[in-house]
Amino acid sequence: MDEIKTAKLRKHKISLYWLVPIIALIITILLVWENSFNKGPLVLLHMDDASGIEAGKTVVKFRSVDVGVVESVSLSKDFSGAVAKIRMHSDTDDLLNEDSLFWIVKPRIQSHSITGLETILSGSYIQIYKGKSDKYSTEFVSLKDAPLGLDEHGIPIKLFGHTTGVIPNGTQINYKGFNIGIVVSSTYDIDKDDVIYNALIKKSYSKLVNSNSVFWVDSGVDFSLTPSGVNFNVPNLENIISGSINVNQFTSEKGTPLKSNDSFDVYKDKVTAKYENLKDNPKYVVLIDNDIKNIKVGSKVNFRGLDIGQVIKMPWYENDAEVFDYKNKIPALIVLDTDKESSIKAKTVFSKNLKNNTLCAQIDNASLIAPGNVIKLTIDPNNKCRAKNSSYRDVAVIPLVKKADMVSELQLFAKKLNSLDLNGVTNNLNSALLSLDNTLKSVKGVTDSVNKNHTLENLNKVLDSYNQNSELYKSLLDVSNKLNQSLNELNPTIKKVGQKSNSLVFSSDEKDIEPKVSKR
Repeated sequence: MDEIKTAKLRKHKISLYWLVPIIALIITILLVWENSFNKGPLVLLHMDDASGIEAGKTVVKFRSVDVGVVESVSLSKDFSGAVAKIRMHSDTDDLLNEDSLFWIVKPRIQSHSITGLETILSGSYIQIYKGKSDKYSTEFVSLKDAPLGLDEHGIPIKLFGHTTGVIPNGTQINYKGFNIGIVVSSTYDIDKDDVIYNALIKKSYSKLVNSNSVFWVDSGVDFSLTPSGVNFNVPNLENIISGSINVNQFTSEKGTPLKSNDSFDVYKDKVTAKYENLKDNPKYVVLIDNDIKNIKVGSKVNFRGLDIGQVIKMPWYENDAEVFDYKNKIPALIVLDTDKESSIKAKTVFSKNLKNNTLCAQIDNASLIAPGNVIKLTIDPNNKCRAKNSSYRDVAVIPLVKKADMVSELQLFAKKLNSLDLNGVTNNLNSALLSLDNTLKSVKGVTDSVNKNHTLENLNKVLDSYNQNSELYKSLLDVSNKLNQSLNELNPTIKKVGQKSNSLVFSSDEKDIEPKVSKR
């Protein structure tokens, strides 16, 4: 009976050998599920070239998290580029919007930035940016460079370039040195022959930009000479290397608030930008002689010690060929850099004094280092000035009067010094010195002769004899006193004679004899 029970137990016992194939089956099912039923979507990414992309190694990242891997890389059908097949992880369908962006992250050294240094050891990878569209897509075109401003909550604007060079993507937009935006991309408009830049202004600083704002390219280092000294301004290192775009408003008038896709012009420098912003302000022409000194575009216009404008065109010829007509003066166009109210007042005052010939211009010096680089305007009723032509190209002309500056005076002095006959002056000076030497010798001879004859000693003795305590002085004093006494005694007699002239001959008691006339 025991043997029968043992045999029945063996029949129902499962062998351990069956565990191995069961585990293998489970793994196979999981692999099939993972690779067939639980696969993420397959994405086709078109690119210009597959530099740095390796099948099975290059991963796709979103916010530094792996979300896919490149399965294979092949040439496109027309051989114009490469196509990478990317197997996305499961549950990543929401990343594949129609406007999602893909680009390759690898080491890049550009004029304005250095990126992708982390890929030197780990290798290149593909970055994805989730779009906002509701449409789903599995085919994309890789960007050549990493897009800029994607994480910025900004207001998009367009800048139309009037510059000599191309502004690179990533260039910062600064307001008084503070970053408020960035250049995202650029395109070339063939029809308008112009470069259009797409930029973003941060929402938190959007109030700093309005319809009256002006944009210009900042070269990096600002060096200028002013009446108060030398201005030298150096921005941060990034701006020196790549430059930046500055934005500001040169008028006090309020513009309309910034709106999405507003358009602005960007100029090559601050002077050009300022001119465009002040083109409606009063303008005048100063006709300068052949010697223009240091007057150039950007030179200050000064009135009563204050800067009220600047030179915006120098020379301002109507025809470039006029530069060869040496008889004509060189026109400099100036503009007043004042607000609207001040411009109206200035125009009224200047027009009145131009009619009275009391508004004049002079070439003045801002400093000894840069002479002749300022146009100074003066109003003086006592010193009138007149211009040969009252206008040039329909713009009023302010007469220029010459002012002798230090440089001119030094040049004139040097010229006169060169014209002197130095040999003749030297000969005359030698003759004069020789004559003076002879005179001094004669005086020395006379002095020696006087000392030798004891003349000075005798003279001192004579002077001592007239001393107050000397006998001669006392005798002279006694004679003088007696003489005064005698005069005092004679004084009554002299008075009586003055009153009656015959008193010395006749007695004073007798009457004067009167002559009688005989009768016939």
